[in-house]
Amino acid sequence: MLGVVLVLGSVVVGARTVQAAGATTGVWALATPVGAGTALTGAQLRVVQVSVDEATASAYLPADEPPAAGWVALRGLAAGELLPRSAVAGAGDLAERAVSLPLEGALPDGVRAGALADVWVAWPEATSAATSTAGAAAGRPSARQLPEQLADAVEVVAVRQRSAALAGAAGADVEVLVPSGVLPSVLQALAVEADLVLVPVPAAAGSRR
Repeated sequence: MLGVVLVLGSVVVGARTVQAAGATTGVWALATPVGAGTALTGAQLRVVQVSVDEATASAYLPADEPPAAGWVALRGLAAGELLPRSAVAGAGDLAERAVSLPLEGALPDGVRAGALADVWVAWPEATSAATSTAGAAAGRPSARQLPEQLADAVEVVAVRQRSAALAGAAGADVEVLVPSGVLPSVLQALAVEADLVLVPVPAAAGSRR
């Protein structure tokens, strides 16, 4: 009789353990990949059920908390990735701004959405002379006549290839996230139609983000 009781007791304990292990929590996950600075909408999100402890679950946005207007991704997020609280903020909290750079010719390998790249510029000669009169007066070539790095390891948000038949030359419009501190220089380069180049950051170096 005692043996029967012990067996029944073990069955009950086992059932409780399985039930506890099967308990899940609904959290938001990405239905599609998004780049940093992207405004998140319900169409880009889906609910998934995960079995995690309470402390881990608190790090992610629960499904019972509807997407707030103005949610913006602070970093690139992959499809299927759970949505961390730390990866979402209001648009006003972003320290970077999205800028579309018109690039001519074929893009370097590695320039794609989610990748990191340095932004370089070759200033028009008139702009160089105007911004380095001291060097010109001394008979030295202007420093701005050489290509200049404007931004380091910016994130590529989107790449839109241009048709050579329509635009007259092959190229692409590449949207990148530019830190606010270098935004004036990038906008100046666009205003004077300077030649802009994106140099991909090697994957190992870009892993610091």
